[in-house]
Amino acid sequence: MRFIKKIDKFLTPIEEYAITIFLLFMTFITFWGVVNRFVLKESLSWSEEMARYLSIWAAFIGASLGVKKGAHIGVEAFVQFLPEKAQRYISIITTVFCIIFCGAIAYIGYGYSLKLISTAQLSPAMRIPIAWAYAAVPVGCALMTLRYVMVLIEEIVNLKNGMAERGECN
Repeated sequence: MRFIKKIDKFLTPIEEYAITIFLLFMTFITFWGVVNRFVLKESLSWSEEMARYLSIWAAFIGASLGVKKGAHIGVEAFVQFLPEKAQRYISIITTVFCIIFCGAIAYIGYGYSLKLISTAQLSPAMRIPIAWAYAAVPVGCALMTLRYVMVLIEEIVNLKNGMAERGECN
């Protein structure tokens, strides 16, 4: 458990700072684009594209932070009617499915990003490699996978501790 807490203590500030920086830049760029368009009567061709890419990166990194904070939605109405032990097992099973799903998306997204790198495709307005924009998917999903693994370990430890407290473990 101590190792997981060290990873969390290292990862959380990085995610929080990255999201903050992305959202601040996105807000500033969007504001500057509006000022240029309506006050200076000039259009920044790259501002909307940059704001979109920053928003995508913030969303995927934020999704990882959402796993840590338990902010993702789930259907709990049915599970609430089950006994506490069954709820814990279902929580473990759903966490395993989340690990599989996020891991698969990270893997597929990584392959797709590599393919985009090999094509040297550029973004329309900023003329940067489009792989930078698409890399948010595998990076964010890899972070979510790591976070779900951490949640799974915590759930298993809590299940074992709960069973040991009640004398159910040998």
